[in-house]
Amino acid sequence: MTAEHMAFGRDLVELNEGFLGLVEHAPDACLPAGVVARLRALDRATRRRLAAAPFALFGFGFDDEAAWAGLLSPGVRDMEPAYHACEASVERFTLLALMVLRGFVRVAPDRASTWIGLTSGTRKRLAALEVGVLGNVAPLAAPRLRGRLAFREAYWLRLIDAAEHDDRRQLALLTALGKQWAIRRSLGLSAPSRPVRGFRR
Repeated sequence: MTAEHMAFGRDLVELNEGFLGLVEHAPDACLPAGVVARLRALDRATRRRLAAAPFALFGFGFDDEAAWAGLLSPGVRDMEPAYHACEASVERFTLLALMVLRGFVRVAPDRASTWIGLTSGTRKRLAALEVGVLGNVAPLAAPRLRGRLAFREAYWLRLIDAAEHDDRRQLALLTALGKQWAIRRSLGLSAPSRPVRGFRR
């Protein structure tokens, strides 16, 4: 792993922690109520272990390539009619996340897709975007913030359980599964309709 990859890995942990901090204090990020309750009850050490999973715990609906083609188009400059203000903390997090992702997409686009599920077209648009434009894109993208795989409650509960028990083997298995889903979404493939069974300790 190169120094750039290691640096992005550290940034990703910090972004994951930032996302969990947002869920703790405000938005539910479209996660099930039971998952939100568990996340808000985590102690600092457990939250850190969960955040260290080497894939993004958050997303912005990157699989919707048409929506992101519009958001990242050169015409996005001022607030559009579709703009809905979010909490300042959410908009700030979105800006930081997009800045980090833009930098890493330029260095290792395929690995970035593994970690957060960027499609090929969105990768190229994000990499080509001028950094000054991100300040206009972030407020429009902020309402799209949600937990990754938000519809998979059992997956999230297992991930939280593994973090609470510091079960590194289980965390590695769940992380690998999360990355597989990220790759599928980045390729435009749907995730399996049924949760995969057999997360054995």
